[in-house]
This record gives sequence, structure tokens and C-alpha cells, in this order.
Amino acid sequence: MARFGWGFGKSIITRRDDLAAVPGRYGWDGGYSASGYSDPREDMVGILMTQRIWDSASAPAVLLDFWTSAYVAMND
Repeated sequence: MARFGWGFGKSIITRRDDLAAVPGRYGWDGGYSASGYSDPREDMVGILMTQRIWDSASAPAVLLDFWTSAYVAMND
């Protein structure tokens, strides 16, 4: 089962498989590792902009690190 779906040109997280994959969160990861998401449940918007091109089908670690840190910081 996919961890995300698509709607209105944005990715929508549908299941949780890591700390930052919160169902209902929507946004986009770009090819040069720019990432922007909104989480309506947490009333949060986050944007990360880098210039690191993806070198595999998996997202660069910096994306997971950024979003994990954002969710951890909200709970501190």
C-alpha cells in the first residue's frame, strides 16, 4: 500500500511509516530537495530549500531529518 496519494497537485500522506509521515499532511518534495508541507492537524507549515539533487529513488536523508526534527521540536 502506498504511503501517499495525490490530490490538487500535491502529495497527501495516507499512512504512517516514519515519525514525519503524518496522515493528512500534504505538500511536495521537489527534485532538488526542496520540500514544503502543511499539517492541518498540528497547525504547522514547513519549508526546506536545498540545492541537492536526488541521486536515487529514495528521498535524500536531509528531508527526513528536517521533518523528523520539526515534529520532535513541537513535542518538546
